[in-house]
Amino acid sequence: MKYTKSLSARLKLLTLLWVAVAVASIVLTLLLSWRLEGGAAAINDAGSLRMQTYRLGLLVYENRPAAEINQKIQRFDATLATLVKGDPSRPLFLPPTAEVQAHMATLQQQWQQEMKPLFQAALTQPQAVHNERLQQFVGSIDKLVLAVEAVNARNTEWLRLFQSGLLAMVLLSAGVMVVLLYLWIIKPLEALQRGVVAIHDGNFGVQVPRDKATEFAQVDDGFNQMSTRLQQLYTNLEQQVADKTRDLADKNYTLETLYFFLHFLNQTTGIEAAAQGFLSKIMALVPAQAGSVRLVDFQRQRMDLVAQIGLPEALQSAEACQRLDDCFCGQAVQSGDWQPIRFGLPMPDGSTGLPTGCEKSGFQYLHLLHIRHNEQELGVMALYFDQPYSLATATGQLLNALCLNFGVAVANIRLAEESRQLAVLQERNLMAQGLHDSIAQTLTFLNLQVQMLESALAAQQPEQAAENVQFIKDGVQECYEDVRELLLNFRTKISRKEFTEAVRTLAQRFEQQTHVATNVRWQGTGPPLNAEQQLQFIFILQESLSNIRKHAHADQVKIEFDNQHDFTMTITDNGCGFDTAALAKLSGSHVGLGIMRERALRIRAGLNITSQPGTGSQVRLCLPHQERNLA
Repeated sequence: MKYTKSLSARLKLLTLLWVAVAVASIVLTLLLSWRLEGGAAAINDAGSLRMQTYRLGLLVYENRPAAEINQKIQRFDATLATLVKGDPSRPLFLPPTAEVQAHMATLQQQWQQEMKPLFQAALTQPQAVHNERLQQFVGSIDKLVLAVEAVNARNTEWLRLFQSGLLAMVLLSAGVMVVLLYLWIIKPLEALQRGVVAIHDGNFGVQVPRDKATEFAQVDDGFNQMSTRLQQLYTNLEQQVADKTRDLADKNYTLETLYFFLHFLNQTTGIEAAAQGFLSKIMALVPAQAGSVRLVDFQRQRMDLVAQIGLPEALQSAEACQRLDDCFCGQAVQSGDWQPIRFGLPMPDGSTGLPTGCEKSGFQYLHLLHIRHNEQELGVMALYFDQPYSLATATGQLLNALCLNFGVAVANIRLAEESRQLAVLQERNLMAQGLHDSIAQTLTFLNLQVQMLESALAAQQPEQAAENVQFIKDGVQECYEDVRELLLNFRTKISRKEFTEAVRTLAQRFEQQTHVATNVRWQGTGPPLNAEQQLQFIFILQESLSNIRKHAHADQVKIEFDNQHDFTMTITDNGCGFDTAALAKLSGSHVGLGIMRERALRIRAGLNITSQPGTGSQVRLCLPHQERNLA
């Protein structure tokens, strides 16, 4: 019963019923049309039998060739067989009534037993076919045609009857649907519309009658609840507006405060400055008499004071306030108990115990807020009050959120400092390796030549001594050039806009020092490299040019930059070259090659060195497309 009250169920049921009746009527109409079409085709073929019969008689009468007469007999057989079997593709079939089938059987019998043998006999013995026999056979054909036409006439009457019924059903269903739509949909909607008009006119609390249909009953209930709620809201609208305005103002204040603190913490670069500014803003929000920020070092089991406002000197320098085990703040960090602390409460035995340092300084209440990042405790912020004070729920949530943001800032500052230190250490390591590869090896060579010079002077060998002196002069000159090149490299400054200029300066300097023709070529319009990638490309270019100056004995150098999908730098010289089979061994002893590989690895680029004795060398540095971030 509940299902029948549903408007959707009613509409579905009526739709299904209407569709079923319509489909049935259409199917019957199509069936009758199909039968009429098949009967009409049968009438047409049966009528053609009369013409074929007269033509056969005429051919026999005129003594036409036997082949022509035989062809007409075969055509008559084919037409007769088609009538008997039917042809669904046309369609063509005889109606399955007893009268039609009887006439068809009679016609077949007369043809097979009388007419066909008569015509076949005329093929061998020319003789005329009597007109009476032809008329009798044609009469049988006419009876068959009339029987089929009678069946088609009845089917036509039924077709018109079904079409008339279908038209009447459409008209009747349209009228029924109009009435039902009015009763089930339009009438409930009119009631709802009257309720809406009443609400629009200010008549809050108006109720509409509940419709019997389940859907409209729900809508009516919802409208009535809405009307009642509007009446309630209208009666105390001013109070609710004031409450919502105050709540919105609190949320805006919270968002503004969070944004201000985030902006402030992102601008500070030192932990002490960030903590002092953070605490001063917190003290402006909370009426505390003093405040402090301490960072925790679990390895040392101590807390370091990084910021304070209004904190007495005794609490700033107290040893107990710096140890985790001897301070309320440290105990809160270790135990995870962040409940407010009130001093002077009686002990379990009734005594008040010894006054703490906070009590001696005049504070009676302490609020602790933890500073952490990624579930790791970084420190604690303490707010000191001279009387019990309870933070509002919204204020407490805001302070906790601010402390979490401060924890993120502390972690970021520490991480940035560690990154800077690591970068300095890495660059110092590369500089040390460069000094070792250039100056240290030259000084070792000079030391060996000085010892040989001393031996030559002691042995009074002037020729050997002169040769050693020349080696020493060449070594000193090479050492001077290495030092000068390193100083120039250390002074190289690049930025995103100066990368091309830095490459050009390096090429010009190399050409002036070595008098080696240097050609720089650029192609491609891809995005620029970031600062770190440009710096490593410049350093690898410097090291490659230095190796060419020292070892290649070249008179032409080409530097090519391809900035398309990947960023590629190729340095080619026509010097003496070297054996690539010994490249691994050379990389182990030649620090410069190792530095180049480390710098390429730092930016995740590929470094490839190819060379053959007597044909020059090529250094190719390729930065893949996926590594070309514009940081």
